[in-house]
Amino acid sequence: MRVALVGPKWHGLVNSYPSLGLAYLAAMAEQEGHTVAVFDMGLRPKRPVAEDVETIAAWRPDVIAFTSMTTSYNSVEEATALLKEKLGPRVLTIIGGPHATTLPKLTLQNPNLDFLVCGEGEFVFRDWLRQVERGDTDWSTNRGLWYKDADGQVVDGGERELIPDLDVLPFPARHLFELDKYPLYAPTGEQMFTVLTSRGCPYKCSFCFKGIVGRTYRQRTPENIVAELRYLIEEYGVRNFYFMDDLFTINVKRLEVILDYFISQDIGVRWRCLARVDRVTPELLRKMYQAGCRQIHFGIESGNPEILKKTAKHINLDQVRQAIEWTEDAGIMSKGYFILGLPGDNEQTMQETIEFAASLRLSEAMFSIATPMPGTELWEELVRKNPETVYNTDFTKSYYYNSYTSEIAPFMNVSDVSDTELSKMANLARQRFLESKEKRKYLRYFGPTWGERLYKVAQVGPVRSVGRKVLNLGLFPRFRSYQPKQERAAWK
Repeated sequence: MRVALVGPKWHGLVNSYPSLGLAYLAAMAEQEGHTVAVFDMGLRPKRPVAEDVETIAAWRPDVIAFTSMTTSYNSVEEATALLKEKLGPRVLTIIGGPHATTLPKLTLQNPNLDFLVCGEGEFVFRDWLRQVERGDTDWSTNRGLWYKDADGQVVDGGERELIPDLDVLPFPARHLFELDKYPLYAPTGEQMFTVLTSRGCPYKCSFCFKGIVGRTYRQRTPENIVAELRYLIEEYGVRNFYFMDDLFTINVKRLEVILDYFISQDIGVRWRCLARVDRVTPELLRKMYQAGCRQIHFGIESGNPEILKKTAKHINLDQVRQAIEWTEDAGIMSKGYFILGLPGDNEQTMQETIEFAASLRLSEAMFSIATPMPGTELWEELVRKNPETVYNTDFTKSYYYNSYTSEIAPFMNVSDVSDTELSKMANLARQRFLESKEKRKYLRYFGPTWGERLYKVAQVGPVRSVGRKVLNLGLFPRFRSYQPKQERAAWK
């Protein structure tokens, strides 16, 4: 069969890297002997959906599979309607991903969607393809597959058990993507690929969705991970990787084994990962550096202890300070994620978060606005307080990261301040962090007394402009600690 896998469209680039979810499904379909194509509509956010549909329809697929976040589901509705109109009922449509798993009944009420995968999808999708190919319509035998009966009523297919051994999965079919179109790069400017070494996270952070991979923790073996890295090095010449695991450092014993294997195999890769501040030590970080780690992303969320406690993240501010210091001392760049507008947040608590971020020795910081996505505790709390709250296509307007637009518009504000004030705080946060980062350079080079004075002088408009030009000449090496050239050097 001809199997088309489709990524949705949003108002901006959905991801800076290929969807590993689609890539794994594509690999499963190819393993079954099907002809497969991936159409990532999200790569061209300004292109009309109708034009994407023309490209997909011209390929003449037998089945079309979609993935979707809630924020991008609206484009799926538009695309499926057009595809059914062009290709007729002969083509079967199926959807999976976070939106489908969170709202399966509502999603499958779409007349242009025939099937739905609830939860982890690889084996459900594989078995569905087998059924379609042999004409077996007893869909009830495929646990995790939702479908419609003869009367058009949605049938609950439940959820399939999670895949216990991730090593059995084929490597993602990256060759089906337009890899050169994704803007994920290392500081050196070299291409970076994403890799998943485990699935699941046992923590229950209020803002996080875990509906697909669950809260159990499953991991690939070091041998299987290195085999994929070697394949990517040989096939694509890529040596920079982003380990996309929810928490790469959660199982320290397992991580130690991986690091030792990386070092002993001497595969010469550079990588970044996600971590918790309470799951690192100075010794571990030094070994991570030795094994090629050059950047760690930490979820910090809030600088107010009470707001942080409400997120159920179970960390404290002292752990944050310590982990960032250890990370930077180990030669690893650190990036902090912060959320403004959490339940209970007011102007004072958000100011505390901003100042806390500015006080940390972070290489980078990202500030987002709390958005209650369906499937999260944040959403459930919102619905409990406002029972009339329902999903609607307005979710396409949830600009929750300031990388999407210069002005962040709050969506379903759950804080104690107005939308206008929350948007203002989000933009202030980034400006304040960049100022503190610049000030740290002066203090490092000139010391606390002169550094403070010269930094204040440098903030005067004309002086600042001249000062930046001088610094860019590279005459003061110690000023370049977080400049692009230094980041490139640090990554090597």
